[in-house]
Amino acid sequence: MSAAPIHLADRIELRRFVGRELLLWLWLETELFEATLSTKEHGQFGLWLEGRLVLDEGKESTVIKGSAPGMHREAKEALLRGKTPERAGLHLSFGDHECTLTLRGETLAFAGLVPPRKTREADEPPPLAAPPVRRKKKRDDAATNDLAHESFYDRMHFARDVEALTTALYRDFLAVRLSPAWDAHVAPALAAWVAGEDVDVERYRAARDKAIARKPRG
Repeated sequence: MSAAPIHLADRIELRRFVGRELLLWLWLETELFEATLSTKEHGQFGLWLEGRLVLDEGKESTVIKGSAPGMHREAKEALLRGKTPERAGLHLSFGDHECTLTLRGETLAFAGLVPPRKTREADEPPPLAAPPVRRKKKRDDAATNDLAHESFYDRMHFARDVEALTTALYRDFLAVRLSPAWDAHVAPALAAWVAGEDVDVERYRAARDKAIARKPRG
């Protein structure tokens, strides 16, 4: 007799822990690598926890706020009590962009993303003040619509760039999580980090880089 099929909702429920482990891994790496991470596609960029960090175990939640919530003693104490990160505020710095966002562990969805404002180049002179000119209302409305459309597309492109970067991080996390390096190096490093013990950063880096660089079989 064949086993009953697992529905999509059940599959999602069984894998909710993966996103929480991703947040925990990112938290670990931002501290070990002093807020400088990298992916093959994006090179080096800045990433650190900022704003709001929520940890829970289903019944009780711990909420920590501040410029560096992951550095609070309460955060590591929550991990020692078996809690895992449910959502985390992140500060991302890549290229010429600085932004903050919230990443949810169970859904891997981000929210609260505000794209950076456009600024003039440092050597670009400010625009000259022009005398007021009466314009027709239709022209004003058309200019307003053009600006609104441009702003919308800028936000969409920026959101796509941030999504691509987080997807690359998730891909690297899965490469490490599914490799022997997780049990041999990452799990012990996590345990030592949570306990406040020293971690051999270079040994850890070499193990995780090897796992990420390994080509998938098949």
